[in-house]
Amino acid sequence: MDNTTTTNLKGLQKDELIERAQKPLKTKYPDFVYDVKDYDITAWANTEKVVIQFRRIIRFTPLDKKDENLDYDFEVDLTHQGISPFDTWGMKRLYIPTKDEQKKIDFVVNSFGMPRLGFNNSIVEDSTMYKIHIDNEAAFGHYFIDKITGEECLGSIEGSYAPMPDDIPELIDPDPLVEIKE
Repeated sequence: MDNTTTTNLKGLQKDELIERAQKPLKTKYPDFVYDVKDYDITAWANTEKVVIQFRRIIRFTPLDKKDENLDYDFEVDLTHQGISPFDTWGMKRLYIPTKDEQKKIDFVVNSFGMPRLGFNNSIVEDSTMYKIHIDNEAAFGHYFIDKITGEECLGSIEGSYAPMPDDIPELIDPDPLVEIKE
């Protein structure tokens, strides 16, 4: 699509853009069903494209899938009508919890008080515990809770990262995606 279409899309409100993302999803992947409450949905734009990002709020890795390279997030490019990573890799790597796995996620959420807003929230199932990883650009935490009691075990590890310098020329994107908040 041309830049005029990108400009027209950028003139829409965030909610309208998110609604427009449903059409290519339903057209290309009619069997794909997701629950919006499981995702942090944001709209982004630069001079070339407008994208809607669906980032899973809690990423759960079941014990039997620890060695798999699971996808949790997807993105709809409204300008080019592409859906990443589905258009490239298909949907078989997208993690969608089974009912049993959702019960495990709910157990951790209730026992540990998740999600932690402003952080990436991950749960990795182990044979006797759940490993919880929480991080963002500034801080991280690693916690371990017992699979039966929900009580913290093995202690926890928390810390913060040194801030990344803003002035590294090779890392400056000349046309960065900017979030559309309204």
